[in-house]
Amino acid sequence: MVRLIDDVFKNQKFIPEQMSEFGFQKTGNTYTYEENFLDGSFRAVVTVENGKVNGQVIDCSTGDEYYQVDVPAMQGKFVSSVRAGYLDILGRIADHCCQAVLFASPQANRITAKIYDRYHVAPDFPWQSKSFKAYGVFRHLDSGKWFGLIMNVKRGLVTKNDDEQTVDIINLKSDSMPLDDRSVFPSYHMNHKYWISVILDDQLSDDDLMKMIDESFRLTGKQG
Repeated sequence: MVRLIDDVFKNQKFIPEQMSEFGFQKTGNTYTYEENFLDGSFRAVVTVENGKVNGQVIDCSTGDEYYQVDVPAMQGKFVSSVRAGYLDILGRIADHCCQAVLFASPQANRITAKIYDRYHVAPDFPWQSKSFKAYGVFRHLDSGKWFGLIMNVKRGLVTKNDDEQTVDIINLKSDSMPLDDRSVFPSYHMNHKYWISVILDDQLSDDDLMKMIDESFRLTGKQG
């Protein structure tokens, strides 16, 4: 299940200076913002740690978390009013504290910048449907052939389990990279014989990932 907060901040980068101006309090590496809404009946608590955002809605009368805001099937008038109030707070935080980025994960955005620095290639987004429009393709400038594709998918589609968490992955052509059942898997949505999927969750370093991208660039070149 995708939480409201995940959807709002999916492609947003938090700017610490703007967070402090908005009212976030910093403790160690964690920023916290709290705001009561609906006449003080509920409290939104938003925390950001190392760029990862989490949120709760607390019922002030009981002190319990009000999980219903993240359950799409709950569509009654009351829960809808709570959801709208929470979304208003999240939207204001996004507007004041964030900068839009191309991809959901910090590593995907760092790698995008490194690809541009090395090959002068920026991703294009050829699909129009809502499900795929955030998928970015990296192409050779001379031939237009792909050497990389970043997608945001459920982890379980790659790891072949029930993991519903969404992650950025990059598909790369490879003839040497062993699969490890941790970060490197048979490719999602491409030929398993020639392509791999790498999860962009910082388990692999940027340097190691760029070596894999270099290989994909070479294999997909004019002679690839």
